[in-house]
Amino acid sequence: MRNRFLIAGLAAMAMSAAALAAPSGFEAAVFEDLNHFRDDPAAYADDLTGYRDRFDGKLLIAEEGEDIDIMTNEGVAAVNEAIRALRSEAPRPAFVWSDMLQRAAADHVAVQSRSGAVGHYSPNSDPGIRMRARGGGPYVSEVITYGHQTPPGVIHQLLIDDGVPGRGHRFSLLRSDLRYAGVACGPHPHYRLMCVILMSPTRDGTAPPPPQRSTP
Repeated sequence: MRNRFLIAGLAAMAMSAAALAAPSGFEAAVFEDLNHFRDDPAAYADDLTGYRDRFDGKLLIAEEGEDIDIMTNEGVAAVNEAIRALRSEAPRPAFVWSDMLQRAAADHVAVQSRSGAVGHYSPNSDPGIRMRARGGGPYVSEVITYGHQTPPGVIHQLLIDDGVPGRGHRFSLLRSDLRYAGVACGPHPHYRLMCVILMSPTRDGTAPPPPQRSTP
């Protein structure tokens, strides 16, 4: 019962927000860079080499177009590891844009832009609940960045995955079964900008069809 009322509340909040089906220029550029990576992960690894020159110890110095320096956990070591890992990766299918995934991502941006919180969860909410509030299903994978203010910087942060055991964000961006994505970005009171990317095997987050069995 509690979740039902929560879903209804999220849906009402979403309906009162501005329509976000059409991505902003920034969000469209993040989506384009994401597919640029998926098209050839091995070649995209070369795009990360410029990061190495921007470190002062573990501090990533802001480049033109970004407002803040970012203190990392691993420094250059994480960049080098990402470059080595991506050079052995094969191309993945391009993502198809999903309005529903984008709207659910935007709902999370709206909450954290006010609260200043970080992470995938807010009180009594998670990516699956947000998708249900939008009329979809919970079969989604979510990645979030904070602080990077250029579209390539958003994707680079997720691929380097500094300080994340197992590089879970990178793994999500490489999953071939995820075919649809939506991107929402907005202001954050502590990190200036946040971006949420929701991905799913289906356009609306419902369960993908079972694999077809080959007949003998």
